[in-house]
Amino acid sequence: MNNENSEKLLNAIGKNLSMAVQSLEIILPEIEDQEFKEYISKLLDDYNIVMTETQMIAHANDINLKMTNPIEKAELWTSIKLKMLMKKNTRQLATMIFIGTNMGIPDLVIAICDFGDASKEVLTLAKKLKEIEEKSDEKLKYFLCKNDVYEKQ
Repeated sequence: MNNENSEKLLNAIGKNLSMAVQSLEIILPEIEDQEFKEYISKLLDDYNIVMTETQMIAHANDINLKMTNPIEKAELWTSIKLKMLMKKNTRQLATMIFIGTNMGIPDLVIAICDFGDASKEVLTLAKKLKEIEEKSDEKLKYFLCKNDVYEKQ
């Protein structure tokens, strides 16, 4: 993988993943709804699998991934904790995660377009992450309503 765009796309994937993993790790202990907690735990596992794959590719190609920096981590933690002070029911937590993935999806699409000549391995990884986030959005819609109203429409 001797391609500058592969490194750029890998860093975009890493940054997306680190924000997602950190967010879910903050939110997961606050979830009371068992079904929702199980889903978010599985989603976190999916993200961690892709994170491991990302780190392995980076390591194999001597790339130092640029993840979220300490200031971004602090801002993320503060933002999530403040929102959870107000409400931490399933709908509110699902909304927070839904908004996060809807920020991540366009970032990934743009990165895939901008760095489209990245290696096949890195492009496949980016598309895998995008699919996880798109599927997550669909599942999160269920938790926004927590009934069949949304699915019947």
